Amino acid sequence: MNTAQLQCFLTVADTLNFARAAQQLHITQPAVTQQIHALEKELGVQLFHRTTHSVRLTDEGMVFLGDARQITLISNRAKKRFSLQSSRPIEPLFIGCMHMKSMDVLTAPLSRIRQDHPHLHPILQLVPFQHIYRLLDEGSLDVVAEFQGQADSGFIYKELLRIPMVCACPADHPFALQSEVSIEELKSEPLVLPVPSMIPASVRQQQEALLSERSPMELHLCDSMDAISVLVASGYGVTILPEILLSNYPGLVHIPLQNSEPVSFGLYYKTLKGRPLLKSFVNCARDVLGGNPSKLKTK
Repeated sequence: MNTAQLQCFLTVADTLNFARAAQQLHITQPAVTQQIHALEKELGVQLFHRTTHSVRLTDEGMVFLGDARQITLISNRAKKRFSLQSSRPIEPLFIGCMHMKSMDVLTAPLSRIRQDHPHLHPILQLVPFQHIYRLLDEGSLDVVAEFQGQADSGFIYKELLRIPMVCACPADHPFALQSEVSIEELKSEPLVLPVPSMIPASVRQQQEALLSERSPMELHLCDSMDAISVLVASGYGVTILPEILLSNYPGLVHIPLQNSEPVSFGLYYKTLKGRPLLKSFVNCARDVLGGNPSKLKTK
């Protein structure tokens, strides 16, 4: 395994196109293919599903993505350390999230921590729910920012916020005029929901109360939060989710869910022992957010 192979892998993973990757790397497409094949042979796994029309990462390729980025970062850092006399030390911190809106929560803490750690180099990664805690356990991620209840007991969890549950509906829906919506009112509505593995048990329990005796035509299950917003705004149903997971999609209205329990959002990590940078980040996030949803940066 060498840096040329890793750079080819990362560029193809970013572009999902071998020809475009070759163009960016200023090499031929066969050279890119050769590097990827050599890397796959050494790892003993297939990294990409390739057809004549599309390229996508395999599950093994998704898992290897974090390692490749980390190895490349360390390699580049080592080179720059000796090539630039005035180069500053880099303090990398690998942060994983399953949803872009979860990543938005970190804006204020990351801005604040720069004051005490000017050499901090955050690496923010969107990782599918199937892989994120495996990467944390393996050390490819330092910390995961997500809802409580999605990881096993092998990690430490620190709460940052209590997020209210809301119902999202189109602006022309009757619910949009109400100050809150009850579970009973939602039982007669078509629903747009995430696949169960994407959300914590506390959210699933509140959604499950709506699923009995519901026909397939009245339920849309999505594997991304953006897809949920699009379908709800298009009139295919309403949804109930923690408020930060609902993007401010044009035409959507968020209404508080009556008698619902807020959902805990925080940080998962393995240990703070011997990890001063991670400890500073966890403490900074708790100080800045302090359990107050009004401190969130929204788009």
